[in-house]
Amino acid sequence: CVEICPKKAVSILDGQSHIDEDKCIKCGRCVNVCEYHAIVRHERPCAKVCGMKAIKSDEYGRAEIDHDKCVSCGMCLVNCPFGAIIDKSQIFQTISALKSDTPVYAAIAPAFSGQFGNVTQGQIRNAFKALGFTDVVEVAIGADLCTIEEANDFIKEVPDKQPFMATSCCPAWSVMAKKLFPEYANCVSMALTPMTLTARLIKNHTPDAKVVFIGPCAAKKLEASRRSVRSDIDFVLTFEEMAGVFDAKGIDFDKLEVEESLQTSSSLGKGFAASGGVAAAVVNAIHCIDPEMEVKTVKAEGLSECKKMLAMAKAGRYDGYLLEGMACPGGCMGGAGVLADVRKATMALEQEKKQSDFEKP
Repeated sequence: CVEICPKKAVSILDGQSHIDEDKCIKCGRCVNVCEYHAIVRHERPCAKVCGMKAIKSDEYGRAEIDHDKCVSCGMCLVNCPFGAIIDKSQIFQTISALKSDTPVYAAIAPAFSGQFGNVTQGQIRNAFKALGFTDVVEVAIGADLCTIEEANDFIKEVPDKQPFMATSCCPAWSVMAKKLFPEYANCVSMALTPMTLTARLIKNHTPDAKVVFIGPCAAKKLEASRRSVRSDIDFVLTFEEMAGVFDAKGIDFDKLEVEESLQTSSSLGKGFAASGGVAAAVVNAIHCIDPEMEVKTVKAEGLSECKKMLAMAKAGRYDGYLLEGMACPGGCMGGAGVLADVRKATMALEQEKKQSDFEKP
């Protein structure tokens, strides 16, 4: 450790290694070479999971978030052991809308599988109606529409007009790509996200309705606040917040009658919720349009891995590829607002996909 330190911050005092904190630059070289594991590197849980390196310490050692870097993925929120990080909730606004005469629709993300226990789609639909929602609509319908649009865009744009195309459905991933690799911003699909497409379908049918997106994602709150989207999505609640509403209302899923199931989307559309699902759906749609076209794909989950994938694309390693990025480990199934273990929830999603009336978008 003495020999490797570039700042000569390590010395031997009374036969023991000593680190001069005034000289130390926290490079970590001494940690890597210590054969006795005598040096421990402490790292904040929130900073450790932040793929954007947006969390740092101020002069007093307190954590602070650099909002210019933050993409609202929410990983810091769920990994903070002290509950020191929170996001803004719209539970109050949602309940106020439910108490009004305005029709309120729940747009529920396909990642709901397994989130509320062994609950069927029919029970979920009835539970929302018991709260006062007019009805429930699958966001997987919007995923089907997004699939078709991205498939057509890929066929038209890659590789003639752009070297590769990146998926657009994860807002944290797409914002990260545009922040860190602005020269490739045009390579991120311009297709609207499933959430926005579904909301526009609802409001096209019922213009005066309020739409509440129910999903696993903290970044959707950021997306819903955009000027181009805020008129489509009125409120965003996570599954965790929704569970609190169900508990407050005393909803017992076991005692609910089973309504007609929400089998209105394709199996591939539902698969958007899991890592690899978006790319699989888009490739399938491309082959439906052009069976002879070869499509190579690569995926990454977690913003750190997404950055590596984009760096490789910048270097020309993924020319002609479809890139799928997901900000959360496991995809949406591992989002910041989920209730269930990502592996169990993914298994429940696979069972849900098998019940779909449609295989393809």
